Amino acid sequence: MLNTKFDLYKTEWLDLVFDDRNKAYGAYDLRAHYAGTLNKAMAIAFTVVITGVVALSFAFKTESLMSDTGTIVNITPPVIQAIKPPEKQVEKAKPVQPVKATPPTATTKFTSFVVTTKPVTEEPPVIEEIKGDVGPVTTKGPEGPSLVVDEKGPVGPVAAPAGNGEEIVSSGIGLEVNPEPYGGMAAFGKFLGKALRFPPQAQDANVSGRVIMTFVVEKNGELTDITVVRGVGYGFDQEATRVLKLAKAWKPGIQNGQPVRVRYTIPINFQLPVE
Repeated sequence: MLNTKFDLYKTEWLDLVFDDRNKAYGAYDLRAHYAGTLNKAMAIAFTVVITGVVALSFAFKTESLMSDTGTIVNITPPVIQAIKPPEKQVEKAKPVQPVKATPPTATTKFTSFVVTTKPVTEEPPVIEEIKGDVGPVTTKGPEGPSLVVDEKGPVGPVAAPAGNGEEIVSSGIGLEVNPEPYGGMAAFGKFLGKALRFPPQAQDANVSGRVIMTFVVEKNGELTDITVVRGVGYGFDQEATRVLKLAKAWKPGIQNGQPVRVRYTIPINFQLPVE
């Protein structure tokens, strides 16, 4: 029967196994100290396990204690002193100065540009004659430029020769229907009264002026060939030409039931207010 306590690592068995062999070899030493090495390893392992368990239990216990009990710190609030707002300084009301009355501004009654009912045959008057030629209704006040306009109709009438509608004829008795602006001459006069501006160079020179203008009313009503017949300078000619180029188309003249080209001649007065 085999012995249950049979141990191959006992010294007598090791001597028997390593008889006539080199016992300085590592295998002999390893088997000879096997029991001690095993005990040391188990002791170290046991110590590590116990230490870990204790450390973990201590850590959980400490966390529990810290969560259950907290440190109470009494904070004394600072003393806040009430700060009074700065007193508003009430400014004394300044005495109201009386408003100076504004002198009346010179105003002129505009009735539109100058138009006559007869052909323009006379030579345009010189500037000195024009100053007293037209008398606008003026309120006394500081001097300022204005435009003086008349309430009469367009230049005419002159007999028109018969033709095929391509010739340029003059507005007059020979036409069945004279050309006219849409809305009539009153509307055209209002347009010129709003659009015309007194030239600055004429204002500086303190002069008035009368410009004779001519233009062609085409078969479609457009105003073309706008020309200065008699000019007086000082910017009057350029201003009259500029405004006529802005005018809208007219109703064309009719001759023999067909639209024809008609030439118109009109004078335009620029008048400074009379003191």
